[in-house]
Amino acid sequence: MKTVICDDEKSTCSELEEIILKYAKEKSVSLVTEVFYSGDTLLDYLKREKINILFLDIELPGKDGVMVGKYIREVLEEENIFLIYISSKENYALQLFQNRPFDFLVKPIEPAKIYHVLDNIYRISEKNSVGFEFQTQNSTYRISYKDILYFQSTGRKINIVMKKEIRTFYGKLNEIEKRIPENVFLRIHKSYLVNKNYVKEFTYEWVKMLNGDVLNISKINRADVRRKILESAADEFKNI
Repeated sequence: MKTVICDDEKSTCSELEEIILKYAKEKSVSLVTEVFYSGDTLLDYLKREKINILFLDIELPGKDGVMVGKYIREVLEEENIFLIYISSKENYALQLFQNRPFDFLVKPIEPAKIYHVLDNIYRISEKNSVGFEFQTQNSTYRISYKDILYFQSTGRKINIVMKKEIRTFYGKLNEIEKRIPENVFLRIHKSYLVNKNYVKEFTYEWVKMLNGDVLNISKINRADVRRKILESAADEFKNI
């Protein structure tokens, strides 16, 4: 995996790079690192290159980490980058929600926490590579979980809603719920199973997905859905 570190403190970059390369050696995995010291130079690089993991400081010269994260998600429309924020402060968590970070680390950097983050990235990447299988017209198809925004039940049919495509097959949402990762998908309504990673905005009554679709939350599920979304956001910053 291509891993990028961006921090204006060169000592932090060196320390983080050393931990990552040590992890790669110990786990026998491929991790290639690149280092940047400003948001502006990082953005120039991201316009040309694809990366997998980004350790990003929040307070940077030029464009800060919040602006960089917003550019990645909204302008580049890149959702597959594992974005890990790093900061010496702890009061950014809710501000970063819409950039959909994977985790949040507080300086000083601890090797055990970096190992934990990387372990989770590889575990999730492995699950996403498996994906959801379904059958239609006597053929079997597989869609990676990371490409699915939500499942929608319409009568006897299920719509798999992706960013730019919808696939349809016959099935029941209750059965699908049993098959998919419960830490990724959330039941908000008898007709909807949503990918929590792609909830862009939410209120007590509805969620707005990454593609702009607004989905109602059933009354009976509202308290539980709100709690789980907030817990999910909190989990992203569990290392605070």
